Amino acid sequence: MPQPEIPDFVSLLPDRVWYLTQSGQDMWCRRPHGFFFTSSQAAIDFAAAVGTELDLQPIGVASKELISEEGIAAMNALAVTRIFVDPRFDPETGDVYGQILRIAPKAAGVV
Repeated sequence: MPQPEIPDFVSLLPDRVWYLTQSGQDMWCRRPHGFFFTSSQAAIDFAAAVGTELDLQPIGVASKELISEEGIAAMNALAVTRIFVDPRFDPETGDVYGQILRIAPKAAGVV
């Protein structure tokens, strides 16, 4: 399977981003979607709006860590190919919407 490639998202993300976790480390996601937030409160509000039964807590990390080779490998292991940034939840439809960053497989032969 080709390794994922991520464009220069550092320019699109603040220095620190938050994600939701139940374990205290692993990112909660809805494959193929992951969720980044620009504040702890935005993450808390999203978790409340989605209404999951899990006890999700926000963790703030340097955005450079999340989009490093190790961070991308972790998202690949979770089968996450799209990241919502500050997503919104529509309670009537159950849809999540907002800005999406795509993680695409590298083209064959590209290093």
